Amino acid sequence: MRFYDRQSELKALERVHKLAEDISRLSVITGRRRIGKTRLIRTFSEDKKSLYFFISRKSEELLCDEFMLYIQEALGQAPYGRISRLIDILRWLFDFASRERLVLVLDEFQELLQINPAFFSDFQNLWDSQKANSKLHIIVSGSVYSMMHTLFMDYRQPLYGRADLVLNLKAFPILTLHEILSEEAQYSAGNLLACYILTGGIPRYLELLWDNGALEKDKAIEYIFSPHSVFAEEGRHLLIEEFAKDYGVYFSILELIAVGKTSRPEIESILKGSVGGYLERLERDYDIISPFRSLDAKPGSRSVKYKINEPFLAFWFAYFHRYRAATEIMNVEYVKRRFIESYPQFAGYWLERLFADIYRQSGTYHKIGTYWESGFQNEIDLVAFNEEEKTLILAEIKLQKKNIRKTELLEKSVKLKRLYPDYKVEYRYHSLEDLDEGIDTLCNE
Repeated sequence: MRFYDRQSELKALERVHKLAEDISRLSVITGRRRIGKTRLIRTFSEDKKSLYFFISRKSEELLCDEFMLYIQEALGQAPYGRISRLIDILRWLFDFASRERLVLVLDEFQELLQINPAFFSDFQNLWDSQKANSKLHIIVSGSVYSMMHTLFMDYRQPLYGRADLVLNLKAFPILTLHEILSEEAQYSAGNLLACYILTGGIPRYLELLWDNGALEKDKAIEYIFSPHSVFAEEGRHLLIEEFAKDYGVYFSILELIAVGKTSRPEIESILKGSVGGYLERLERDYDIISPFRSLDAKPGSRSVKYKINEPFLAFWFAYFHRYRAATEIMNVEYVKRRFIESYPQFAGYWLERLFADIYRQSGTYHKIGTYWESGFQNEIDLVAFNEEEKTLILAEIKLQKKNIRKTELLEKSVKLKRLYPDYKVEYRYHSLEDLDEGIDTLCNE
């Protein structure tokens, strides 16, 4: 699969690299595994003199032996003698870069916390003393979000404030999914929605479907739920290192949110204990969930729901984790049946999220969200405000148009309309059939 999207990220890296003509620069790239960090870095570096070091979890001495070979091969010279400390290799590279510009990539940088925790203080001292005398563009990347965020964003850490650029790579936007499917002659609204749910726009998962000729909805389902599927353990691979010994509690909370238990009281009643601290960390430290309130809620309102930010994680927790007993005995066919049976409801929720993104990206509205009244009654799928024009959009969103009940939306909106008497109210009714129109609107922006 060719290299898609990431043009703004490439431009940002090029801007910092240009600055490295005069003084060393530090770029930080974070993002979960499979999100395309390495592909981005390699694309950026392909026409530049560069070194790529992957920080695997082995002894520092063995890492240095490995990196010395790379240096000799790439630069035609290397430090003399055996070096056992990574900081000494970096010291030599700063000296090399005093004569010519060099890109140095340190991939899975957070692994150094396990290998040599003192490295970061040594690196700070070396950086502060040598950056002005060299042309080294160091790019560090890492897939454990919480650790990378702590290393560079916590003011108590040695590397705080040293980065010239911090990129947090996200999944592909919906327009990129549309582009991929269109180029492969697989585009339909149904395929787009299924691809969005099953891959979450994560480049590696899209590449797997592309490689296996499975971009069409039914083929994608067959591939993802096949025996020995790589998808069955993906959620664990992505998050278990983030959560460490508390992963069981976090996984239980995420499973409940994924299957529709989205309020704290619901979660606590099932888990039989307080989860406030876990919810806060899932939001603040791990960037996996977000709280949301009714659009008319007062600041600090306790009427809060939670949503998983990424479609793929919601899909994985709702099926592969929920039915883990079946996957452990290789009965993936059972999980596939559960997915197909519940697909209309699950896909309907993510269709709502897709339309909300389309409205948000249109740039027309200053506030977009959902609405409900006390006890989560009279919920309206999408509410969009245009304060400048004093317009209020109220939308009902269903997977199939035949399931839309226009009178229900009118009834649910009575109280909300009274709250905004100066606004012109417009009712809209969206289904999967209308997704093409929304995508076309964004394409023409």
